[in-house]
Amino acid sequence: MSFWEKAKKVLIGEPPAPKEKKVSPPSSEATTPTAQEAIPAPSGDGTYRRVKIERGPRGWGGPLIIEPKPEKSLIYCVTGGGIHPVAQRIAELTGGQPFDGFRSKAEFDEMAVVVIDCGGTARVGVYPMKGVLTVDVHSTSPSGPLMKFIKEDNFVSGVTADSIILLDV
Repeated sequence: MSFWEKAKKVLIGEPPAPKEKKVSPPSSEATTPTAQEAIPAPSGDGTYRRVKIERGPRGWGGPLIIEPKPEKSLIYCVTGGGIHPVAQRIAELTGGQPFDGFRSKAEFDEMAVVVIDCGGTARVGVYPMKGVLTVDVHSTSPSGPLMKFIKEDNFVSGVTADSIILLDV
């Protein structure tokens, strides 16, 4: 054991042993699924469903109708922390593929929709400029040098998971 390993052991101590998770016994009460939970998942056979995304409180734009297709199936998420819950919900309801835009890159023509968390001017305008339907989780409105590309029919903001409505059942 090296000097630094010994010093670390003396100063910090041994790492704690992993704790076992207790599993509670199943409840005898039957729970009724909510309307959102009762929605059947897509069959995985390449069929997709449409959703309508409305603006949230103090939001702008929309509503947008999102309908993935085999060649345009990505629910592209550029929020910096993995797949945002809004992007995940869109993917679950439509059968689209959630895609983390910070970990990898895809072509604009593969994106059914992009979910962003931008309160500024960059991502807010880039995706509408490239022809990609854009969902912002922040309540923003058109601004900045790319605002001429941001229209009510290609951009919606202030979106939460509750703003997403399944159109096809």
